[in-house]
Amino acid sequence: MELLLHGKVPVKGRLLHANLMLIPILILTASLHVSAKSFSRIRLSSKNILPEKSKDASYLPHILTDIHGQVINKNGEPVAGVNVTIAGTSKGTVTDEKGNFQIQAGEGAVLVFSYVGYQTTKITLGASSTVSVTLLKSENAMNEVVVTALGIGRQKRALGYSQEQIKGVEIAQSNAPNVVNALSGKMAGVNITSPNGVDGGSTRIIIGGNNTITGDNQPLIIIDGMPMDNTIPAAAQDVTAPKDWGSAINLINPQDIEDMSVLKGPAAAALYGGRGANGVILITTKKGAQRKGLGVDYNFGYKVVQPYRYIKMQNEYGAGGMVSLDAPQYRKDASGNLLLTDGWEQSFVDQNTGSGPYGVALWNQVSWTGTGVSWGPKMDGTEITWWDGTKKADVPQPDNIKSYYRNGSQATHNIAISGGNDWGTLRASYTRADNMAIIPNSKYSQNSFNVGTAMKLSKRLNVQVNASYFTNVYLNAPALGNTEGTLQSNLIYAYSRNYRGFDDLGKYKLADGSRNSYSGFPWAGNGSAQYLYWNTYEKNETVTRRKLIGSAQMNYEATDFLNFLVRASVDANNNEDLTINSPTDATGTIGGTYGHGLVRDIANNYDWLATLHKDNIVKDFSAKLSVGGTFYKRSMYGISGTNSPSAYANPYLTYFANYAGSTQTSQIPSESWYDKKLNSVYSFLNLSYKNYLYLDITARNDWSSTLPKTQWSYFFPSFSASYIFSDAWHIDPSVLSFGKIRAAWAEGAVDVPPYIINTIYTSSSFAGQPTASLPSALPAINYKPQVNKTADFGVALGFLQNRINFDFRYYHGRATQQLLNSPLPISSGVSSIIVNTGVLENSGIEMILRARVVDQPHFKWDASLNMSNNRNRLLSLTEGATRVDMANIWGASGNYISAVVGHEFGTIMGYDYVYDSKTHKPLLQDEAMIMQNFGVDAATAAKMKGTMYQSTSTMVPIGNATPKFRGGITNTFSFGGGLSIGTLIDWKIGGQIWSGTYASTMQQGTAPQTLKERDGGGLAYTTPDGTSTKWGVVLPGVYSDGTVNTNVVHYYYKYMQYGVWSSGPNGSSWIHSTGVLKDTWYKLREVSINYSIPANIIKKTKAFQAASVSLVGRDLFYLYSSLPNHINPEGSNGAGNAQGIEFASLPGVRSVGVQLKVSF
Repeated sequence: MELLLHGKVPVKGRLLHANLMLIPILILTASLHVSAKSFSRIRLSSKNILPEKSKDASYLPHILTDIHGQVINKNGEPVAGVNVTIAGTSKGTVTDEKGNFQIQAGEGAVLVFSYVGYQTTKITLGASSTVSVTLLKSENAMNEVVVTALGIGRQKRALGYSQEQIKGVEIAQSNAPNVVNALSGKMAGVNITSPNGVDGGSTRIIIGGNNTITGDNQPLIIIDGMPMDNTIPAAAQDVTAPKDWGSAINLINPQDIEDMSVLKGPAAAALYGGRGANGVILITTKKGAQRKGLGVDYNFGYKVVQPYRYIKMQNEYGAGGMVSLDAPQYRKDASGNLLLTDGWEQSFVDQNTGSGPYGVALWNQVSWTGTGVSWGPKMDGTEITWWDGTKKADVPQPDNIKSYYRNGSQATHNIAISGGNDWGTLRASYTRADNMAIIPNSKYSQNSFNVGTAMKLSKRLNVQVNASYFTNVYLNAPALGNTEGTLQSNLIYAYSRNYRGFDDLGKYKLADGSRNSYSGFPWAGNGSAQYLYWNTYEKNETVTRRKLIGSAQMNYEATDFLNFLVRASVDANNNEDLTINSPTDATGTIGGTYGHGLVRDIANNYDWLATLHKDNIVKDFSAKLSVGGTFYKRSMYGISGTNSPSAYANPYLTYFANYAGSTQTSQIPSESWYDKKLNSVYSFLNLSYKNYLYLDITARNDWSSTLPKTQWSYFFPSFSASYIFSDAWHIDPSVLSFGKIRAAWAEGAVDVPPYIINTIYTSSSFAGQPTASLPSALPAINYKPQVNKTADFGVALGFLQNRINFDFRYYHGRATQQLLNSPLPISSGVSSIIVNTGVLENSGIEMILRARVVDQPHFKWDASLNMSNNRNRLLSLTEGATRVDMANIWGASGNYISAVVGHEFGTIMGYDYVYDSKTHKPLLQDEAMIMQNFGVDAATAAKMKGTMYQSTSTMVPIGNATPKFRGGITNTFSFGGGLSIGTLIDWKIGGQIWSGTYASTMQQGTAPQTLKERDGGGLAYTTPDGTSTKWGVVLPGVYSDGTVNTNVVHYYYKYMQYGVWSSGPNGSSWIHSTGVLKDTWYKLREVSINYSIPANIIKKTKAFQAASVSLVGRDLFYLYSSLPNHINPEGSNGAGNAQGIEFASLPGVRSVGVQLKVSF
């Protein structure tokens, strides 16, 4: 096997890409010398739409005048980016952002107005030099010209696959955290997940379903022809303690986007090879418009982000553990004064050293609890001595969670300058955004620069150049989940209901600058609640990102039937991670940490494309043949180090060499690198018959440097067809306005990350010395690329003159030869070997219904409904294997999210009840089992009968995160005078989560449900001291002999069953299934009110050319949620494949913002 140290692909001694890139250069050079009469026109457009043959034969008058005009829609709003051409010529322009245009033409000339999503309109010029044109939307979306793979514009009616598109103005007005979040609920089958909804965090995008178990399931993102890496950072995919700095899509400025297209399924993205296996999102940025002089646009946006959906807690009972079956009591000092009850003790029992009920230590009866256990005395205002010696009334603290948070905000300024003439257009913009998070001491700021230009260098040669540069500085991304000492894990796990956490804000640091250790602090155990504010303000991590993404494209029309395109693009990233944790002592030398990391990541992409096109090549047949190639290269290098001494030599100074004596533990830096090359050639053939029958055939071959030499070449074929039966059968439009069926089939392949086929040492350090270690998994041997095969079928219908449009899609695919770890015996010296195995099935349906409900001159109502269902099922694995674990919380002591053979993707694994085979009721432990598990005598076991369930000996499926349906409904109400109101409701039906928040609060006595028996709503029960109460419960179930349980026991044992950690007594396990909850919700996602000042009013100001204002509310509230206690329905830990675990999620947030736009 040839070792691919640098990712090169040798082909006959040379790199294949060198040969590929010579072809377009030679062809273009030769074509420049071709003299041929042109029968084509070139559209000057901000879209990458290839030149097309002229069909009109109007004349160009000899007497030309300047024609000024404006293009508006039916609501009187200006339409930017409209192509304005003179029929029969190659002369044209595009409207600016105010809808204005200027062109030289004469009387009798025919102007053609075309734009994506609108009906093409033609007018004949008269004597007037000013015109006003109203464009009507293409109610039948199938007649739109849309952007497809490689930036090629095609009529949607010709596509044999599913494609959806959204305008840039809709994205900008949505006020979403990033540009892809604007798609939430608006596109069928496009599932957007933003864990906890934090601005600046990562967004998981899934089109259809999952195609790989452990790899990346996100779509390829293309910006102006350049593939952009949008990998979710590993820290954001962690489900135990995610820390989310966000992904690259957050950097894209919505004000710079002209439109966004989503290509669904392998057939739609076949020309992008394996990188497009999960679908493609095409983003086209603005490039200015032809106009007289320069235009200036200013946008200001401000929004307030409010945390509002806090976890519900009970506020009747304070701190105290499950340590006595008698009434909870306060502790007393020697003088008889009442003392604050520790979360882990009561006056007569210390669970850490003594015993609990029936002489059994608490650790052996209940799963792991935090210091926030609140089974103590009722908080009735009794005066007690607080932990710090002060006397206070013991009263509830209902806001001890809320008090930590604050309202967030974001202010955004954008200014753009644009202009152009007959030779081209130019747009330049700058954006500044400042965001303050809902978490104290967390914020980020961002600068964005964008330049886009479209130049017509000659009648045959067009050039487009686009570049964006971003800087983002992020201080302290929220540390979520079970990150000890920070955030919500403290608030729900370590705070009892009488803890006044907000009192610590001004006390966490002493006058000498050292950390307050809170001597005698009762919540100093698990969760480290006393250090919450120190960790918030004195442990600081700053991530700085610098990104440049750009492309340059040349489009040359050699003849009326031959076009050439070449494009070069770059995605360059430079990231810096700086950690400074303050020393905890007064001298400034103890407990501090300094870390510094740098990553450089550069990707280059080069494309060429030659296209032959001919209408009526034979009668009624048209054809287009394209041949192209791509060379892609990516290189990454990273270096990082951490200074973690026990003492600094020089106080408060942060640098690697600052450590005292030989106490340095990890000064040795670690390095990482990444090199990959991918060479591709492809071809596609588009055939059409009478403009109602279309057939597309594509073929692509990739050579990947990450695969073994014998496998690095792989082939991608695809076929798609579209049949407009309403045209073919001449159906009466009053019966059916439009009818189309489509079908597609594609085969694709996915390569692997670099060096997966090689043994790579990992550099590290030990005791201050550099080390290198082998991986725990053997590398793949003769690995083959993953293969995906998918069939796609659909139908599109239009009724009532296309006022009602319906689209249906069904897809079914299988992904084989997954890259997975197969376990090996420990005696082999490694834990596993990487092999090709596994078959993952992915199928689903999507439905879209759009309607113009009301269509009156001064009022219009547009509605859109979309729904989707996806099924991902693991069909098989290598022999003997039954599941693949994707992630877990708390290691072997917590739940797993897995792919299990025969089950849906996203199975929740955990310990469950053991069920009786006859009655299917849960089995309780009988007296013999209690004696064995707890080491008690028969008399004690008899008393404990009915208190504990049996649990499975291994983890089993206890739930599944896959929803049954997702969908959304949008409504837009347009009124006369430029006013419009929009709403969006989206939903998720079905699917489950394991909620650690629910399980832990139930077990700790902080959930409202735990009040029932304490408030006398239980069965009759006599405590050991003889008190009669209504605290009793009967645990439902049977014993192994079939006897139904009737024992009345203390309510403690009802809530002990809510297992968080799995380790139980004598090797048994606590039950996780009690924390599995159905997660169905409906949400008012967006409400917007937009007002564009009418043009006639604007003209009177003589200062502005256009002005508008918008008020947008986002994530406003849930109309319904099946989760109890206000647990965040979208608070899943991590943004990776392992969805379905929630613990310590942030409160739900909503935002209200205003946007102001003026044009000069």
